[in-house]
Amino acid sequence: MPSNLFYSDSYCVFTFAATSHALKAEKVLKNLEADFLVIPTLREISTSCGLSVKFSPDNLDRYFTDLINNRVVVEGIYQVEKEGKKNRVKKLELS
Repeated sequence: MPSNLFYSDSYCVFTFAATSHALKAEKVLKNLEADFLVIPTLREISTSCGLSVKFSPDNLDRYFTDLINNRVVVEGIYQVEKEGKKNRVKKLELS
């Protein structure tokens, strides 16, 4: 299922303040049969938790709404563009 996402050069990530929040997000998104990956948080992103959820930008609004509706605390949302071996990271506003 997430094989295309694995190799994607343009994607978004949710970050979390605690590992328990990341694991709860994983559970919620799995139950929704969402297309996502749990990944180590990128070095370019400073966060309290070492896990992030990677997903397609096309799914941002839907996944964020699903997480909020299931009481998952999202610390940040970032858009990532790979440029060679580096990542260009842009923080998106939570709404």
